[in-house]
Amino acid sequence: MRGWSNLAAMRKFKGGRGRSVDLVAEARADAERRHAHPQADAGPRARRGAAPTAARPAHTGALIGVLLVLGLVAFPIVSVVIGPASRERIEGYACAVTGCTGPGMATAGWLLITVPFLYVVTAVAFWSRLPGRARTAVAVVAAPLVLGAYLFIPSRRRDLDDLLDGPARYATATGITWAWAGLALALLALLVVAVLADTRKTVPAERRRSVPAERGKAALPPVWAPLVAAGACLAMLGVALGRADPVPVAADLAFPERTFTVAGDTLTRTSADDQRGCAGVLDDDERLAGCVRTVRGSWTTDDSDAVVRLAAVLFPTEDAARERRGPLRSGTAQAGLDGDTADVVSTSKSWVLFVSVGHADGRAIDRADRGHLMWAASQVVYRFIGHQVGLLVAPTPKDGIGPRRP
Repeated sequence: MRGWSNLAAMRKFKGGRGRSVDLVAEARADAERRHAHPQADAGPRARRGAAPTAARPAHTGALIGVLLVLGLVAFPIVSVVIGPASRERIEGYACAVTGCTGPGMATAGWLLITVPFLYVVTAVAFWSRLPGRARTAVAVVAAPLVLGAYLFIPSRRRDLDDLLDGPARYATATGITWAWAGLALALLALLVVAVLADTRKTVPAERRRSVPAERGKAALPPVWAPLVAAGACLAMLGVALGRADPVPVAADLAFPERTFTVAGDTLTRTSADDQRGCAGVLDDDERLAGCVRTVRGSWTTDDSDAVVRLAAVLFPTEDAARERRGPLRSGTAQAGLDGDTADVVSTSKSWVLFVSVGHADGRAIDRADRGHLMWAASQVVYRFIGHQVGLLVAPTPKDGIGPRRP
């Protein structure tokens, strides 16, 4: 009996082991089936998870494309509507900041073109690293910068000199011209650096190991593009500063002649100076608020009887000069003058001119003397304006104003 029980137990054990072996085989077969077809379940999940990520760049690209199209259409329209007033305001602000000097206005013209270009290059270089809201802000800031540069682009009907005005327009034009040259040089430099950095892509696979390390593809940081562009543009700024015409807003340029002769009268300059602002020109400085700088000079005639004093006050724009001239009476005298004087106030472009003339000894001006005294004053004013515009024209005797000895 005991033997039969052991035999039954052994059969039971073997049956259990056989069952466990069958379970392991089934599990192994089930695993093989799952590994043989992994795409069945993973594909839809992967596609469902990737859909939002792919849609976002597509949406952003479409938005950028729409903005570019709108910009190309709007910029010409906006430039026609606000172009003249905007250009005058930009030039006036630059004149006020730089004092309307030649180097200062050449730099201002260079900045008008270079700053938007460098901004766009920097934005493109870091665009992929910007969050969505930052991209919108970058695009909003870029619009006025690019529009400001667009206002100073010449066309077939108008060259650059026609777009500019003011005493420093030629210096500004020089800065703008060389800024465009800087953009061309920067684009060429960016292209060369990009090609050199990507040299390894053009090398056959069997030769890549033998190519020197310095010719391999370089992992350039995003900042390389703005730095290369800025270096090229700065090189052209140096050229612009060297070629900028001097602007006659300083005494040595506004009054370059020690003596000059017109219609037989010789005038000799006895003093000349210039200053930032216009403090001391009138008793009340507020009447000339907003001025940029002042040029002063004094002259005497060859008979040493008449003394002419000129104070030329520069404003950022012609409109500002006319606005300040409006409430001033023609007989408004300069501050600090002694003796009897005949005083005239006028405007010439962005300048408000104060000219005072009297006898050297300060005596009262008779009616008979007024004509030749004002003639000397007219010569000084015409000479000053002639050096500003580059065309010296002599005054014509009229209305009783003429030389003492015709």
